Amino acid sequence: MNIIVRTFLRLLPITIIGVLLNKAIIKRFDGQEKFVLFVISVIAVFYLFAFLWTLYKDRKIYMKTQSKLSFIPTIIGIIFIISFFVTNVVAAARDKSPVLIFASYQNDFNGAWFEFREDGTYKYANIFGLVGVTYTRGKYTLKDSLIELDTNKLDDTIESSLLAIRKEVYDTTQQVMYQINHQHNVIDKSTEFVVSIEKPK
Repeated sequence: MNIIVRTFLRLLPITIIGVLLNKAIIKRFDGQEKFVLFVISVIAVFYLFAFLWTLYKDRKIYMKTQSKLSFIPTIIGIIFIISFFVTNVVAAARDKSPVLIFASYQNDFNGAWFEFREDGTYKYANIFGLVGVTYTRGKYTLKDSLIELDTNKLDDTIESSLLAIRKEVYDTTQQVMYQINHQHNVIDKSTEFVVSIEKPK
């Protein structure tokens, strides 16, 4: 077996597991399903074993060949380890901008909420009872009490790109957010989002 094939075989496990782990880390920030952290932990353990196995094999080959190129798979493994931290930081940074408007909707065990941020981005959460939460991020524009999203559909709850913040009739201090059409008519009053200036602690 030539050196290229042996190097490829040592690279294969850490590359596959490394890519899967990076995807799992991103998924953690795009949803809060209860099994995600467990999956990350399991994949991380597999990666640790794969990395130590690669390091052992690289060292063994180096002792025979004295070629520093033998450690290429180990170096790739270290690069993946660095990438895990970078992915975590970059994914978390998407939610660093302060929240201007927080709006939530509750329907039995399900629900949804919006975070509209100062940098013109929003974070939308769709809550599935005890299962977990999925997140969608995008951009929005705010003019007076009218919010326009960069999409006209978010899961099964949001079916319009236009949202309007209005005073509740029975409470002059409470504001609500509705989906509206281009004629500014409310589309579905059952999806009434309660609005607050800041996200509740």
